[in-house]
Amino acid sequence: MRWFGRVAGLLVVVLALLAGAAQALGHGHGHGHDKTPKRVLILVLDQFRPDYVDRFDMPNVRALMRGGVNFPHARLGHMASETVISHNVITSGRRPGRMGWSDEAYRDSDNVLGAGKDSMWVSGSLTRDQFNALITHGGYPKLADYLHAAHPGTKFIAAGQKNYAVYSANGPTGDISVTFSSRNENCDGTGVNFRSPTGYNVPDYITKPTCGRFYVNSDSSLTYGTGTTSPAWMYPLDGNRFVPGNDPEHLGGDVWVADAGMAMMEHEPWSGMLLTLGAIDKTGHMWGGITDAGAPPDDPAHLPYIARTADQQVGRIIQRLRELRQLDDTLIVLTTDHAGQPSRRFHGVNAAGRGDFNWYYGATQNGTFLDPSPSLEPLIDTGNVRFSYQDSAIRTWLQDTSEDAKRSAARVMATLPDVIATYRLEGDRYRLVTADPRAMTLGELRNWLRHGQELVDTMAAPYAADVVGLLKDDTSYGVAGDHGGHQQAVQEIPIVFGGARVGPRDSGQPLRSVDILPTILREMGIPAQPGMDGRAATLPHR
Repeated sequence: MRWFGRVAGLLVVVLALLAGAAQALGHGHGHGHDKTPKRVLILVLDQFRPDYVDRFDMPNVRALMRGGVNFPHARLGHMASETVISHNVITSGRRPGRMGWSDEAYRDSDNVLGAGKDSMWVSGSLTRDQFNALITHGGYPKLADYLHAAHPGTKFIAAGQKNYAVYSANGPTGDISVTFSSRNENCDGTGVNFRSPTGYNVPDYITKPTCGRFYVNSDSSLTYGTGTTSPAWMYPLDGNRFVPGNDPEHLGGDVWVADAGMAMMEHEPWSGMLLTLGAIDKTGHMWGGITDAGAPPDDPAHLPYIARTADQQVGRIIQRLRELRQLDDTLIVLTTDHAGQPSRRFHGVNAAGRGDFNWYYGATQNGTFLDPSPSLEPLIDTGNVRFSYQDSAIRTWLQDTSEDAKRSAARVMATLPDVIATYRLEGDRYRLVTADPRAMTLGELRNWLRHGQELVDTMAAPYAADVVGLLKDDTSYGVAGDHGGHQQAVQEIPIVFGGARVGPRDSGQPLRSVDILPTILREMGIPAQPGMDGRAATLPHR
């Protein structure tokens, strides 16, 4: 049987050689599949719905889903389902009621911001320092802290068109934040219409020279027709902040974000990066999202063009990682901060510039909005509304916050158009006040019974709304397409893990946004501290 031993020995050698060849050739650059990722890249496609991948033929996103671990049953898992909330949920692993602010408006119950106890603020208008103060007051670690501890000397970077998305995701210990300034440069001789790159520790190769590549025309008169066309005119484009535009030297929109991110990948010793691409969200709000599917594919103001552009940026970013020999040790996460639905039942005012006044009512430390939609009049006429925010749900802060006053306000809120259930804040949860199952379809009833209480409770905190009203599907008080509520179309989101050693596989686990951070930490071999609300998923490896 000597021949058997010789053959067995030869077989071991051959298998070892084949394994080495597979490691060198199959994954690219000499890093084996068993290597723990050294970096994580989070791509947030704002207001992205899973059905957009096929509807708008997004091959790069589809390839990432097929080549990695896709969670087709993923859910956002929290209210308020909005940009200024979810970017911090993703990077903290905490539900909104435990992260310092939980909605588009914020009652400063602990006087963290120094304007007085219970002062009101619009959270989407907070500064970087103010976000940092709220997070520091909460006393919890974020992704940047974990990466700094595990990989000393590396940087966590965030970039995007919306400063509140970047600052909330990156604060307070992120190393570089890149976003748009207000209009502050005259780069083409027509006036101060260009936005410059701004943020925190923005590298010179981004900011210089003045009026260089990352300066973008944001002329408020350049609306691509959205400033004079219903329903987009409620929330129109302002130059090339959200669309690339026609100037190849100053492309804006998602191209701007991708270019900034790729430049920093090349120049910085990064261990974490979050790139938030905001254009799908902008067009979704303007036109209604999925109802914009039939628009001309080459019209830059509409969703088909914008979705294709976003997909191209995903492909470009992954290709750049490959060229920089970083792909093999980078974990990639593709997700969104909320999905969206069209406002087939619309209860705002459809007129030019009405977006903020449909969304907001009341006076705060950083914004005053006192021109409410007529639909809100019964609630405002109670004389007890301090501030109200309404998109695909209604959230209201009261002057008198006694239990009787909250019950009374909830009953009045129940009379507003398309309200199906109301709740009042009671400590660390919300208590149901009214419900109208007869006003719900079978699908709405099933979704409300399964998720309504759970989702509303994720907001509960002293700084949260005193009264909440849930709305029927396809309903908004804000703009043509909206977010914010409990509806299935708003809550169903993509979550995909790829790159490095991950996948491929579809997972049946109903992963939530709050689970993204603990899953990243597990995959990177970084111990998680107690206190997160999320749970880590185990990802399959190649």
